[in-house]
Amino acid sequence: MSMKDNPLFIKIVITAVTIFYGIVPAIADLNETHLFSPGWSPHARFHGAWFLAFSAGIAGVALFLTWLRGELIVPIVIGLMFVSGFWAAALLSSLYGGALIDPNGYEQRILGVESNVFLFSVITLILLCTLIAAVLWGPKR
Repeated sequence: MSMKDNPLFIKIVITAVTIFYGIVPAIADLNETHLFSPGWSPHARFHGAWFLAFSAGIAGVALFLTWLRGELIVPIVIGLMFVSGFWAAALLSSLYGGALIDPNGYEQRILGVESNVFLFSVITLILLCTLIAAVLWGPKR
């Protein structure tokens, strides 16, 4: 049986990446340097909670489409939209006074690269490779 007939591997990769962007930010951001930071205004906390709820919800939609509807391309595009939001925020941070690292937190690095940049680079690469695989070997409709 070819990947074309059974895109299980592609579905598993989509699932892993979707869980990463849907759940990991909530785990990472439910602390004193993010959502519960005393330095954040109540309105900023509202936006943080909104973002985390949206992330989990859109991840749920992507998983539903993947496993119950057999979609491959749309869930991958949803993931790419999510990571493109990170890249836009990172690249435009100087315009709105943002920063990748909270001054009251601590900087984590992976292989010498800021951890968010490293992880989102990996996720972006995985999503792009998965998109190519889904286009080439996924079921045709």
